[in-house]
Amino acid sequence: MNFKRIQWIFILAFLLFDILIGSSLILETRFTVSNGQPNRQSTVLKEMHNDSISYGELSNKQQTGYYIAGKRSTDGGTLEQESGRLRNQNFHFSSGTLTSDFDKPIRLSKENSLRRVNRLLKNKKMVALGANYRYDKELSDKNTLVYTQMLEGKPLISNDGQIRFRVNSDREVTGYTQTYLQDVEILRQRSNTISQQRAVTWLYKHNQIPNNSRIRWARLSYAKLLNTTTDDKAVYVPTWVVEIKTKNSGAIQQLEVNAFNSTVMKETPDSINTNSLNNK
Repeated sequence: MNFKRIQWIFILAFLLFDILIGSSLILETRFTVSNGQPNRQSTVLKEMHNDSISYGELSNKQQTGYYIAGKRSTDGGTLEQESGRLRNQNFHFSSGTLTSDFDKPIRLSKENSLRRVNRLLKNKKMVALGANYRYDKELSDKNTLVYTQMLEGKPLISNDGQIRFRVNSDREVTGYTQTYLQDVEILRQRSNTISQQRAVTWLYKHNQIPNNSRIRWARLSYAKLLNTTTDDKAVYVPTWVVEIKTKNSGAIQQLEVNAFNSTVMKETPDSINTNSLNNK
């Protein structure tokens, strides 16, 4: 056997070895990608439990959403135009907000309060554009029933699209304030979001959730991207909104995570609803 033939045998042997090692690494990487994430999530959840952070069941299922553009209806816009149909109330429109006082308060009962308000919402002579809003249990309390505008099946967690019915001590609705997001359009095709579990653990890993606290709820909504506009419209993005209550002080805060890129969104007066800061 000559030297050149021995050389080729060694070269072929090394090539086969490289192929085997490469295949092994690829398979290991695929296994890590598919299984590593749930394992890491489980570890973080255990750390949260050790830090006395309580929470309910957190879904690890991804959802979908869009980048959406729209602008708040202001003077002369859709909301003011539609308010021309309103009857049996005194109302005025200022700075993008319609404020109404009913001529006669509407009595509510514990058994049918929401059904009564839902019927009111469908009456175009009492509430303009009411079909675009849904009751928001998390933002409501005994003094205010909040209805949020829906964007592609998810609530708009913003003062740009809400109806807030005022309820007095006699369980009567005396009127409401309303804002509306108009000229809504989808900017990009549907994309996957991070899961509810991923959003909560991401906040914890970035020291946003204090020890000895309780996660009251976490839900996917649309929130405004700060300083982002297109054609004079604000841009709204799927956002995990997480409400946390500190067990010792009872303080409540809402945190927001961009559901597309996991960015922790800064609190703004527009993104935090003060009604939810009350103990319910």
